[in-house]
Amino acid sequence: MENPLVNQIKQYISPTFISSLGLSTNESEEAVNNAFDVAIPALLLKMYHKGDAYLRGMFTEVQNVFSTSDDYDYKFDKTNTLLDGFLGNDKQEFVNQIAGFSNISDTSSQSVLNTAFLGIIDYFKDLNVNFDLSSIKDVLSSNLSSLEAMIPAGIGSFGFLKAVENEPAPVHKEEHHSADANINNVVNNNEENQFKTKDSPYDGPQKDKSGNMLKYILLPLLLGVILIYFLYRGCNKEQVVQERIVTDTVQNDTDTTVITTKVTKEIVVNDQLKLNGYANGIEDQLIAFLNKGDYKTMTEGQLKDIWFNFDDLNFEMGTANILPESQVQLENIAKILAAYPDVKIKIGGYTDKTGDEAVNKRISTARAESVKKFLADKGLDNQVVGAEGYGSEFAVHPAGASEELRVTDRKVAVSVRN
Repeated sequence: MENPLVNQIKQYISPTFISSLGLSTNESEEAVNNAFDVAIPALLLKMYHKGDAYLRGMFTEVQNVFSTSDDYDYKFDKTNTLLDGFLGNDKQEFVNQIAGFSNISDTSSQSVLNTAFLGIIDYFKDLNVNFDLSSIKDVLSSNLSSLEAMIPAGIGSFGFLKAVENEPAPVHKEEHHSADANINNVVNNNEENQFKTKDSPYDGPQKDKSGNMLKYILLPLLLGVILIYFLYRGCNKEQVVQERIVTDTVQNDTDTTVITTKVTKEIVVNDQLKLNGYANGIEDQLIAFLNKGDYKTMTEGQLKDIWFNFDDLNFEMGTANILPESQVQLENIAKILAAYPDVKIKIGGYTDKTGDEAVNKRISTARAESVKKFLADKGLDNQVVGAEGYGSEFAVHPAGASEELRVTDRKVAVSVRN
C-alpha cells in the first residue's frame, strides 16, 4: 500500500540507518522497513485523532525543545519524552503490535517508533516552521483513508489510535529556562509562533537525516556497523548512484535540480525475465504487489487508492514530451505488463498546488496520455484501461511549501485495475 505522505516522511529516515539498525539488532532490513511502514501511519492516525488543544501544546513544546538548545542529546531525549506523553498508556501496545506484525523484538520496535516520530516532527517542521496546526490537520485529513488502509488487517484492531477529542494539552516540566510558563501561556491564550525553530537533529531535507539518531541508538556499535554495512552492500553488488532529476513547476518555466541517492538492484520478474531498477522503486514495488496476488480479489474502490509512482520519469520543461533517459523505466514497465498479460493498469498524472488549476489539469492529463501512448506503441494498449490527469487535486503540500516538498507532488503513477 502506497501513501505519498508516508513516503515523504520516510525520506527523513535513511537506508543507511535502516540497514544499520537491522544489523545491530540482528533484524532483517525487510522487517525493519515493514515496521516503519506500520509505525508511521499509526502515529499519524493517532495524531489525527488527538484533540487540537493537545496537539497545539505538543507542537509548541516541540518548538521550545528545538529553540532552547542545539545539543543533540537534549533534543533526542526531550523528543522521546514527548512521544511517551503523546502515546501515554498506549505506547506499549504500539510497541507490541509493531513488533508482532514485523517479527522484530520489542527493543527494535521501540527504536523504530522513536525514529518514526522524529521523522514526522521534522517533516512537519519543514512543512511549516511554526507547526501551524491547521496546515498539519489539512495534511492528515487529506490522507486519512489511505493511512487507515496502510494498517494491516492482521495487526489487530489498533483501536487505541483514537483519542478523546477534548483531552487536556500536554504539560511537561522542563529544567531548561521556563518552558512550562511559555507552553501554558500559548495553550491557554491560543497564541502561536512563540518560539523560532532552529535546525533539527537531521542535516536537512533530502539528505541523510538520521545520522545523529544513529549516534544515540547505535553509538556502541557505530564503527562496526558502518564497516559491516558497506561490506554487505558490496557482497550484494548493489550500485549506489546519484541521479539528477530535472522537474518543473509547469507554469513558471523554471527547473529544479534535485540530487538523490538511489540503489540499483536486479529485480526478478519471473524465471525468464530480470530487470535492473531501483531498490523500492516502481518496478520493485509493482512486481511485489502483483506477485502477492491480492489485487485479484480487491474491489475497484480498494484498488483506486493504491498507486505506484514513477521515480525515473521526467519531461521536457512545461510539456508532455518524455525525456530520452526516462524511457528505460518505461521499457521496464512495458516488460512487466507483458509478463503479466492479465493485468490492467490506469495511469494518473499529478501536479503541485501552484499556478492555474486549468493548466495543471491539462499538463497532468497530457503527461498521463504520453505514458499511455508509449505503452500502446509496445502493443499493450489492451492492458492500459485509462489515463487521467488530476492536476493538484491530490497534492499533499500547500502552494507555499518548500520546492523540495512540492516536487514530490509532481508525478505520474500507475494503479492496477481489474
